Amino acid sequence: MKLLRNTLLETFVTVVECGGFTDAQYALGITQSAISIRIRDLETALGYRICERGRGGFRLTERGEIAYRKAGDILRSARDFDAELLELRGTTTGDLRIGTIDAVNTLAELNLAQVLKRFLDRPNEVQLEVVVASPTELTQKLITGDLHVAIAPFRNQVPELTYTELCQEEHRLYCGQDHPLFDLPDDQIDLDVISQHQICQRSYNILVSPVLQTAQPKATVANMEAMAMMIETGHFLGPLPVHFIKNWAHRDRLRELAPDKLNWNSTFYLATRPSLAHRRAVEILVQDIVKSCKRGQGS
Repeated sequence: MKLLRNTLLETFVTVVECGGFTDAQYALGITQSAISIRIRDLETALGYRICERGRGGFRLTERGEIAYRKAGDILRSARDFDAELLELRGTTTGDLRIGTIDAVNTLAELNLAQVLKRFLDRPNEVQLEVVVASPTELTQKLITGDLHVAIAPFRNQVPELTYTELCQEEHRLYCGQDHPLFDLPDDQIDLDVISQHQICQRSYNILVSPVLQTAQPKATVANMEAMAMMIETGHFLGPLPVHFIKNWAHRDRLRELAPDKLNWNSTFYLATRPSLAHRRAVEILVQDIVKSCKRGQGS
């Protein structure tokens, strides 16, 4: 149920997110001509052109870019408003937008898939959305209200959000089978030897020892799969979570280096914006996540 509904704004946002009228007609379930009428009506109401459409394709005008961002904010606020009113009848409803970094499904201490299953097993009318992004992007989305909850190793915490420590993620340093260190005996591999080789670094959470970091790395990645791929090239060393490696299909192509000297822990946090934390769906999910992590740590 939509108590605050603006069909023109909903159509506009859908068209932008679909990249034009053609795909938007399937998402909206109406014809392109009907979409065109709605966009025209919106432009008439606003008093300016929000997009160009025609043989050159679909693109937003400069004012249209601003209108799109503001329309998205309004529609998210409207959905949250609907949920808060409808929850007074005792039903868990509305949108629940969750954010996380990549490759968390195999993190046993978190057990996010089981947490979501437990949440979805309960009677509810929740529209669930899961977003995968970097901690920086997740932070921004929480602040703007694009997300209700986010899970990540938030190293740079901001006062606008509330953080709850969840669990630790262990990382080790690896090389690929085509790397010069792959077949070198353990007693010949120390920090001095390792420091002579290029290390692929993660763009959002540098975990390797300061001794090994370079000022200008030749490769950076934004997710675990990309890191594993760069390590497999044989040109780079790189840190990866232990739980990720255990479930990596090509783990036999990687070798752990100096495990007694090089290992790191990344702390995962649950972040929420206080103004959204009272939503029933958010409260239930937060409780489920915290309980799951305590159970995973044996407490």
